[in-house]
Amino acid sequence: MSEGQIQHQAVVKQIMSHAIRVSIVQETACAACAAANLCHSSESKEKLMDIACENAASYQVGQQVTLVGSIGLGLRATLWAYVVPLVLLMAVLVTVSRLTENEGLGAVVALLSLVPYCFFLYVFRTRLQRTFSFRIKS
Repeated sequence: MSEGQIQHQAVVKQIMSHAIRVSIVQETACAACAAANLCHSSESKEKLMDIACENAASYQVGQQVTLVGSIGLGLRATLWAYVVPLVLLMAVLVTVSRLTENEGLGAVVALLSLVPYCFFLYVFRTRLQRTFSFRIKS
């Protein structure tokens, strides 16, 4: 693996006009362990991704491809998926709890504060989709 890059092996499942749909088998870290069959803790699941490419017709269904993304891509995804909602949740919880002196109300309002955040992500999904995209390695 090149330094600063994330690479995944994928299989082409569908070819569209300016994109291809690929399948990635995602495994847990212990799936590669020799004792995985004994402890039954390993699991894997298939994920489908649409990868934009101008030469989609040059690929064939069933072809193995390598997807490449930057490490910064993974860090930004972690930020939007985990860090921002956690900071928002904690900030609202502390603020409402201090203002009203009611921790139960603070907890409810903090959980409800995630609804606008999810709406924000939904509204900007196309921009985020362009930001968090892999490319096919030649």
